[in-house]
Amino acid sequence: MNLFDTICATATPVGEGGIGIVRISGNDAEHIANIIFRPRKKPSSAFESHRLYYGTIFNPADNTSLDNALMTIMKKPKSFTGEDVVEFHCHGGQLVLQRVLETVLRQGVRLAEPGEFTKRAFLNGKVDLAQAEAVIDLIRAKTDISMRLANLQMQGQLSQKITQIKDAVVLLLVPIEAGLDFSDEEDVTILSDCEIEERLKQISGEIKKLLSTYEEGKILKQGINCIILGRPNVGKSSLLNLLLKEERAIVTAIPGTTRDIIEEVVNIKGIPLRLMDTAGLRETQDEVESIGIKFTMKRLESSEMVLFVADISEDEFEQDIKILEKITDKKTIIVGNKIDKASKEAVNAFHNAFKGMTKVAISVLLDKGVEELRQTIYNEARGKRYEAIDNDQEIIISNTRHKISLEQANKAMVKAEETLNKGLSREFIAVELKEAVERLGEITGAVTTEDILDRIFSQFCVGK
Repeated sequence: MNLFDTICATATPVGEGGIGIVRISGNDAEHIANIIFRPRKKPSSAFESHRLYYGTIFNPADNTSLDNALMTIMKKPKSFTGEDVVEFHCHGGQLVLQRVLETVLRQGVRLAEPGEFTKRAFLNGKVDLAQAEAVIDLIRAKTDISMRLANLQMQGQLSQKITQIKDAVVLLLVPIEAGLDFSDEEDVTILSDCEIEERLKQISGEIKKLLSTYEEGKILKQGINCIILGRPNVGKSSLLNLLLKEERAIVTAIPGTTRDIIEEVVNIKGIPLRLMDTAGLRETQDEVESIGIKFTMKRLESSEMVLFVADISEDEFEQDIKILEKITDKKTIIVGNKIDKASKEAVNAFHNAFKGMTKVAISVLLDKGVEELRQTIYNEARGKRYEAIDNDQEIIISNTRHKISLEQANKAMVKAEETLNKGLSREFIAVELKEAVERLGEITGAVTTEDILDRIFSQFCVGK
């Protein structure tokens, strides 16, 4: 990738729409605009930055008109990439955009690689690496809270915290190294072991605090895998349809209707819940149904939450309890369906059978108790920091790369403390502190490699 090339790409999704955007970035962006765009009202001199011009895009090879469009130029350094950027806001037809893009490419421009516009923004100092990663998180956000999380990171909240921690490590490292190199100088401050230990613990505590937010941050960003389990014909597919508010799964009175896994995402009070409707669990001679049950048990392994549906109108739950014994280390909610058909004795039997477990009694048929179920799912899935994000009260990490770098930084801090307690030379402490600085620097991109950048930006779409 030659970062001095002028690049272009379609910046809007493939398909038909009211507007489609072709974006150009690089030193030749304004020159190309002058070649292929004729403004309705010609400016007295050069195009002004950050102003929209209405005119015609044409093919200079044969002077044919391609589209009436708006053009804007954002001159460096006041642009997203830090370079000259030109955007053509065309009509959103796929063929129109293709012809405009082909015309731009014929002017010696190359097609941008995935994420290259954002990569240039990072390399030109417009955003740091954590902020760049937040761009794709914002694009992929499925709920208001995941969008909020991405926005806070894109605004630099996480980067500021990481920088504060890194600065604290450097402020500890400086007097330690000065004491090693200039111990005879009168104006050099020599820290005591107690002072060093206290500051090591304080920094490590800040890192651990960030690390403790990861599991919750991952749920808020990626959602939680939730599998719907139960015996055949207890209302699993009906429950899926009700939570989705659409007829997604086939519902019949015949047991064993669901053979394959049906998967959809539903927003539960801001948490993306990836629901999986599965085959009913029972002994069966049907080969296809048996395969479906095997798929169910395999999906159970990768799920964080289980909605176990039981028929509350029955007063015997021995088979349900046997199935539940196979479920371990999962957040499980017992959903007693068909309360509209249940006697008072059956309801009591249900509560006694699943005593001590989280449970909700509902009627899918009458849409009764479903709001209580949503609240219960929310309570089980969320943590104490959920509201803190919306109020900017706490920084939460949700990126695996950030988690790994923080773990490595904290490991270095722990080793530094162990070195201190063993009475070894402070030179070894300095080595660990430098390691921590590097690992923290990886998060914001202060320390990085081309391989890491390629892996990050390859996740982006072309045009972003």
